[in-house]
Amino acid sequence: MGTEKEDREKKKIYLTVADLSTIGIAMVLCIVVGLAVGIFLDRTFGTDPIFTLILLFGGILAGFRIMYKAYMRFFNEGNSDGGNT
Repeated sequence: MGTEKEDREKKKIYLTVADLSTIGIAMVLCIVVGLAVGIFLDRTFGTDPIFTLILLFGGILAGFRIMYKAYMRFFNEGNSDGGNT
């Protein structure tokens, strides 16, 4: 019976690691997509740094928003007694 509890703990650790790696990937993707779209729009309209800077900043903000939401979900989950938040 002790192995069942250990298996649940291992599964919880693996899910936490997967969730944290997803946060990193999402952060990078937000920044790269914002930068790529900004460069594309600047080349299309001839407005050299404007769209690149705006969308790069927007990608950074979106990435930090994802990190913040995941951080809050992670720590609220740890403080609750099994309830969904």
